[in-house]
Amino acid sequence: MFVENSSENTGKDDAAQYESAKYNERSFSTLIRALRLSQGYFSFVLVHCNSLALRQQIVDRLQANSAQKPLQLILPKSATTLYTTIAAEVGSEKPPALMIIGLESVESIDRLLISTNLVCTEFSKKFSFPVVFWVTDELLRKIIRTAPDLYNRMTTIRFISH
Repeated sequence: MFVENSSENTGKDDAAQYESAKYNERSFSTLIRALRLSQGYFSFVLVHCNSLALRQQIVDRLQANSAQKPLQLILPKSATTLYTTIAAEVGSEKPPALMIIGLESVESIDRLLISTNLVCTEFSKKFSFPVVFWVTDELLRKIIRTAPDLYNRMTTIRFISH
């Protein structure tokens, strides 16, 4: 189960952690199912998780439990376009899925999101695998505001952290 460690636990905290862990297990199952159903097809999957530690735990478990390991793309801070960055990373390879990590660190995030929003229909023409965006609350709000067409094409899965 996905549980974040804390130094102080009360009975109320334990119950909240248990509920969060149950919720996160369902979210993990949904993520696995979304990736499995998208094999050979393009889709945008948005995974909303505020804790970098929990995100890493999920990514590690996903890598350990998947027959076909998703490719991880850690975006450089200087990235300005997502489409060309992905195309350069995968080349002619067709990974089972591509996880985009580090969006929160991109210096020109507005520019990257606007350019992605403008070409979001092109993704399905070039890529035949799901693209998974890992985002925090702040980045989710920015996507909704800056790239509404992109957001409307996404399947959203949420993980809860304390």
